Amino acid sequence: MARGDGELRDQVSSLLQARHGWRLEPRTTPGAPPTWCFGSGGVSDLSVDVENGALSVYFVDIDREVSLPDADALAASLDGFEALFLGPTSLTEEVLDEVLHGAGDGWGQPET
Repeated sequence: MARGDGELRDQVSSLLQARHGWRLEPRTTPGAPPTWCFGSGGVSDLSVDVENGALSVYFVDIDREVSLPDADALAASLDGFEALFLGPTSLTEEVLDEVLHGAGDGWGQPET
């Protein structure tokens, strides 16, 4: 584990433990810390891990991993990431790119 991973892991846990749909799951690698997973019915649609001082967000459907620098970047992205799996939109590379590059800002937010 890289220096600072413990603190970052604590920040991620504080952020995700209160959010609906997120759960902490053990990993299959002996001694590896658990990973945060999002999904329903025991299925994981995405997961968040802390590795080498950065966050790794893995999208199961498209087998794509995205790195985020810190918990603030994760917090800013969570509504969009979760909306990908809660709405009628199927996850594609194009939709994920829209969320990551700002076109999806406000996804998952109530309309005003």
